[in-house]
Amino acid sequence: MSGTLHGDPERFAGGLSEVAPGVWAWLTPNGMWGESNAGLIVGDGAAALVDTMWDQRLTRELLAATARLTAAAPIELVVNTHSDGDHWWGNAEVPAGARIVTSQASLDAMREEAPPAALCRLRRLAATARVAPGAVGEMARYVSGMLAPFAFEHVQLRFPGETFTGERIERTGGRDLRLIEVGPAHTPGDLVVHVPDAGVVFGADILFFGVTPVLWHGPVENWIAALDTLLALDADVFVPGHGPVGGRAEVEQLRAYWVWLAEAVGRHHVAGRSAMEAARALVRDPGFARFAGWTGAERTVINVTTIHRALAGKGPVPAGPPARARLFAQVAVLAKELDERR
Repeated sequence: MSGTLHGDPERFAGGLSEVAPGVWAWLTPNGMWGESNAGLIVGDGAAALVDTMWDQRLTRELLAATARLTAAAPIELVVNTHSDGDHWWGNAEVPAGARIVTSQASLDAMREEAPPAALCRLRRLAATARVAPGAVGEMARYVSGMLAPFAFEHVQLRFPGETFTGERIERTGGRDLRLIEVGPAHTPGDLVVHVPDAGVVFGADILFFGVTPVLWHGPVENWIAALDTLLALDADVFVPGHGPVGGRAEVEQLRAYWVWLAEAVGRHHVAGRSAMEAARALVRDPGFARFAGWTGAERTVINVTTIHRALAGKGPVPAGPPARARLFAQVAVLAKELDERR
């Protein structure tokens, strides 16, 4: 890969890399919207795939890159780690006989999320509204750029056929895979995949390295607890859902981010500030300096809003297009303000 899907210079190398014997990471720089990662665990005569991509074209690229590995070890198992489309909408491209597994909470959320056709409509509307003045135009330009690289119009959804709750052991090609449900956090049913014999964890979107994470569901305390679960595993290599491969230090830094943000949002909430007011203040806070090098700082609005709603006794931001559009309008405004400061 010579550039990112969104046309930015690469901050880390993309493509396929072996992170432990027979364990491979597929990385998509720079880890922003839809620039997601996947994984492949190759055993004796069989392989397991962790996640697919946001559309079928990108999933075909992933499968083509791994073809030399799966020729003698066909993909028999696919694990979808959560309900965001950039981790499962490519499922139709995997072998028809492969079993697809996720958590029950994730499958429920998958059935409730806006389908590919809805994102096609949103992209068309955003393209039309790009020239609008003020916040409407800002949101349209942001959303249009976010969705532009993806071929949603060609996606045929294939839902997982098996679910579990809690923990499940899968054995593929003689290798054990521990599927551990750690949600709700990023989404309602997040799970991670631990490969014990390799000391590797596919953390999916419980892990964002070098990229500002997104708290769609919460509560934030569950995300912190999920990171503690990962740190307690016998593993030194962690493959995030977005960003480059890291180790325990990167997991600990992400944990520090959530601890800091939760405390800081609590102070702003007590002071009566809105989520947008708090987000503007927090990206200028000296405590944010440790995380200022991460891409996507405008996502702070989403994280603050979710924590803010929890403190007010409300649920997560509704998953429907109207509520998400209002939130992305604020994300776009903050993105512009941050650009103007650079």
